[in-house]
Amino acid sequence: MKVIVIGAGLAGLTAAWKLRRQGHDPVVLEARNRVGGRTWSQTLSNGQLTERGGEYVFPTEFAIRRLAAEVEVPILTHNVRYARRTVDGAHLTVAELNAVGERLNATLTAMLASGMDRISVDTVFQATLGVDFQRHPAYRRIATSLAGDPQCISAEAALMHESSAAGGYVEDGGRFLRGNQSLAVEVARLLGAAIRLESPIAAIDQSASGVQVTLRDGTTVDAHAAVLAVPLPILREITLGFTLPVAQQSALDHRSMGTAAKLGVPLSAVDGDVALQNADQTWWSWRSMSVDGENRIPALSCFAGGSVALAALDTANGPERWITQLKRMRPELVIDGDVMLTDWTNDEWTRGSYSAPALDWRPEDASAFDSAAGLVAIAGEHTGLQQSLNGAVVSGYRAAHAIVDLARQRDL
Repeated sequence: MKVIVIGAGLAGLTAAWKLRRQGHDPVVLEARNRVGGRTWSQTLSNGQLTERGGEYVFPTEFAIRRLAAEVEVPILTHNVRYARRTVDGAHLTVAELNAVGERLNATLTAMLASGMDRISVDTVFQATLGVDFQRHPAYRRIATSLAGDPQCISAEAALMHESSAAGGYVEDGGRFLRGNQSLAVEVARLLGAAIRLESPIAAIDQSASGVQVTLRDGTTVDAHAAVLAVPLPILREITLGFTLPVAQQSALDHRSMGTAAKLGVPLSAVDGDVALQNADQTWWSWRSMSVDGENRIPALSCFAGGSVALAALDTANGPERWITQLKRMRPELVIDGDVMLTDWTNDEWTRGSYSAPALDWRPEDASAFDSAAGLVAIAGEHTGLQQSLNGAVVSGYRAAHAIVDLARQRDL
């Protein structure tokens, strides 16, 4: 089948790659002038690569590791205490982290068993850790990573499907050798002429015989089927000439878009803490291991999650306030070059960082996109349990499987 894949982020590229491997003919339409979407690697003024988007590949995130192995893109270690950040001068031990995780899950399980619903992340943490829960290192990490208001995010979705410490692994997140965007770049290279950049779409429709995609310039592309792999806010703006299945529409309605910003900082000196979480706001900074496996790179990476943190750091008006706060948190920092700020809230083709499960989230939302909506499969981190690089790849594989099933049903 000829399959139009809308979006050349990791979700869309994974779907296209899988479909090509299954003998189908994907055509990938991407609005930007580059591939990768929310994976975006650039070089700081001191020559050090920094990630403007997705950063971590965790030990049990097998889907993205499988894809990287297939296209021969190597992974190396961050060697950063992602789940055990320093807060107020100390960080949790592995035993302490696992213990608090077990307590949180026990509290949430009991709440669900009692019939409670619309349980927020804050509700579970407060019931487990008491009134001072917001100062706990585990809470600071979760609240930062959610990129949204923990009072409005489903605890069941956010806590019971956490991938960074799945299976007891708290170290060690990985990254791709030539930058995380290199995975998307390599898949796109292998797909070759199937990739069409600067091709934003306005609408998609389908009939019994196929699909038609209308681009913003008014041109159309016809195919047997399609994969729609764009960020949640963009998906909501595309005109669909068909009605989504109730389960899929409900699952989308149960999600909101988070907000986040990142700061890449070239340096010549800094303290030795590799993972430092701000104790008062939802942002942190880290320093990754170099490719030599012995030294740290001459740069800090910083991530701020949620509208409250972005307002406090004034990211809408540049990096100055964030730099001031970073120097206050790390007095030994000597910046050596131009910093690089990325505020995903202002990105034209994303309008935010990644999605968050609202209080109305239900477990059945996780399987709503296993099948296509007629001839259109929907992919993207917002369709699954993990709002991560791996979540995007998982959704791409799933969408491709749905299209392959359609082909089998039609004997194509």
